[in-house]
Amino acid sequence: MANKIGRIVLGIVIVCAIIVGVYFVLPGSVKNPLTAWIQNETDSNYAPIVDALKGATIPKNKGVTFDSKVSIMDGNAWTIKKIDVDDAGNGTYDVYADGYKVTVSMENETNDTGMVTFTNAHVRLTFHITKKGSEITIGDKEVVAGKAATPAELSVNETTYHSTDKDTYYQAALNCIANYNK
Repeated sequence: MANKIGRIVLGIVIVCAIIVGVYFVLPGSVKNPLTAWIQNETDSNYAPIVDALKGATIPKNKGVTFDSKVSIMDGNAWTIKKIDVDDAGNGTYDVYADGYKVTVSMENETNDTGMVTFTNAHVRLTFHITKKGSEITIGDKEVVAGKAATPAELSVNETTYHSTDKDTYYQAALNCIANYNK
């Protein structure tokens, strides 16, 4: 009898290990939506944080929300990472908005050869937010639907643009996202 129970437990452990192993080797276009679904089902802070950012607009692109553009990208997902959070869910988070198979094309600032173009690119917007009760802020500005929210980083494939960059590639990349249509 103990031998059968031992085999059943071992079988369950092996199946769980296989599921976890497969999850870690999945491409981001599959893993990120799966992670977002799990976070939405298990974390009560997920929806208020993500919904606030989805309703915010892309800087210098009046009326264009992050959700309206991220939602039309392939494999789109909003995921959160807790940085320093208390038991009530207050603290700092990183929020990631991912999309795949996006074409980003902008003028080349370093020379006059034309455009910098990324095709079938993975785009990731990274927001560093703070949550205090129902208030969600980026820096000292509250995130409000219909108002601009500035991502700290915008990554296109392996190239990362920061909101503090002196060049205009950061805003140009945001403008490409705001003008993106499938």
